[in-house]
Amino acid sequence: MTAFSSRVYLLRHGELTTKDVLAGHTDFILSETGVEQLNIACGSLANIDLVTSSPLKRCSEFARQFCDFNKIPLNITDDIKEFNFGDWDGQSYDELWQHTNTPTIGDFWQSPWIVTPPNGESMAHFYQRITTWWQQLFANTICQGTRSQLVITHAGVIKQLLAIICQMPKQLNYQNIFTVGYGKVICIDIFFDENGQAWPKIIF
Repeated sequence: MTAFSSRVYLLRHGELTTKDVLAGHTDFILSETGVEQLNIACGSLANIDLVTSSPLKRCSEFARQFCDFNKIPLNITDDIKEFNFGDWDGQSYDELWQHTNTPTIGDFWQSPWIVTPPNGESMAHFYQRITTWWQQLFANTICQGTRSQLVITHAGVIKQLLAIICQMPKQLNYQNIFTVGYGKVICIDIFFDENGQAWPKIIF
């Protein structure tokens, strides 16, 4: 194959109408401020060939509007949903800090690779889910020759991707290493060599 470069914009959804909650798979919606944050974030993006979005409303509703307005193909996939916090999902942080026990929410934040939320997703499963999707993005980009794409997703997903790109060792607590604010964009350039090998780098 011929070597080429592709750009991926990772965009976290905007502010939610419900504040101070553990927003995993619970389907919260954006506030007016959250929508405006995404409009501002996407205002400077040009020549987007494809948008991929989490199916959760805080990502997908804006993604559909953006793609309809700009006549861009949209791919919605469960693979980039946020981490599933199980029984804790959607609850307020205050309630979780006061009432969780064995394990507590604090146990999870300190040791997420060891502690799994009750009826939730393990960090190992989450890591593998995001890794598999990222590798599939490489394959699809090569197959389709995509030059520029926007991925609208969640903070936890973006943190895992940054850890993967930086080749950080597993078992590190990525959730406490990176901070990704509402409506923030992180740019990744990927160079594909003649053998189809992907070489991603983070652009600051």
